[in-house]
Amino acid sequence: MPDEVNIVFSSHRVEFLSSMSDLMQQSDFIILEEAPNDMFRKMLKEEISIKEYLEEEIFEFPEFSYRFYEILKKLYKSGKEIMQIEPYMERLLKIYDLFSDGKMPQDIEKIAELREVYEVEKKATKELIDFYEASISSPFNEIIEKVKKFAKADAERFRLRDSLRANEIVISLPQKGKVFIEAGAIHQYLSKVLSEKLATHCKINRVFSLENRVKELTGKRWLFPPGDILTLRYIFNKRESEEWENLLSARSLIYIMLIEKEEMLPNEKNKTPHLIDEIEVVRMVNKLSFKDCERLYREIRFKNKEKAKQIVNNFVLSKQQPIVL
Repeated sequence: MPDEVNIVFSSHRVEFLSSMSDLMQQSDFIILEEAPNDMFRKMLKEEISIKEYLEEEIFEFPEFSYRFYEILKKLYKSGKEIMQIEPYMERLLKIYDLFSDGKMPQDIEKIAELREVYEVEKKATKELIDFYEASISSPFNEIIEKVKKFAKADAERFRLRDSLRANEIVISLPQKGKVFIEAGAIHQYLSKVLSEKLATHCKINRVFSLENRVKELTGKRWLFPPGDILTLRYIFNKRESEEWENLLSARSLIYIMLIEKEEMLPNEKNKTPHLIDEIEVVRMVNKLSFKDCERLYREIRFKNKEKAKQIVNNFVLSKQQPIVL
């Protein structure tokens, strides 16, 4: 077993790259949160360019991806071992390929390796569609119930995804050295499973990329948005609290309408634009009651992000003003 394993929680944002790069440079073995791809190894060996590799896949954050792979190429040249391990997504891609080849659901269900992923993914997709349909015209309370149903299905998906990944990571670990494991912040269950499997064999650290900056701004290691807190409650089977989970669901509806989704690049004035934006929005929605969210949801749902944020911010400020009789 390796001497040390660092589970590094990060985000696919350019501002996280410096912190991630430092941690990867200190490691001997790097495990990425990606499904294996034959073209990836060719890109590392410079048999194809990063641009050619990116053209082969769909990347949600292309600027991050390009810069990330530039870093990985340098690390590979310096002798680092780099692996892609994400079996859930690997199996999901196989399912998509089978459907593209004309296979039917019953064909997928006959394949033991794919069956569980297909069932979990189908359930989560159904709940998400139900939420979207309800969000068009249903009463707010019904929308909240759909949010919770999707979060529970999503939690089931995350538990399976993290369990599969943890199992494959364990059998792929080197016999010595220091290991870097990339993971999104929501993948706390991965940390739990890996700790259970490895704690008696090697040192395990949970590291939040940009943790020092988050502490500086919030006093906490990390600040989870309300939707992630809701999902994490379900992932870890916390005792259900209807009032608290309804509030988290309501706040998450406002949060997703305010948060910046497009890539923002760091500059001299703001080196962590996404982090600042996320902290600002989390703080804002955490000041809202359930009734506040119900009122604001109808008011901002068809507004652009900037206008919606202005409305919510003004509402929060008005709540803080003393009542004049």
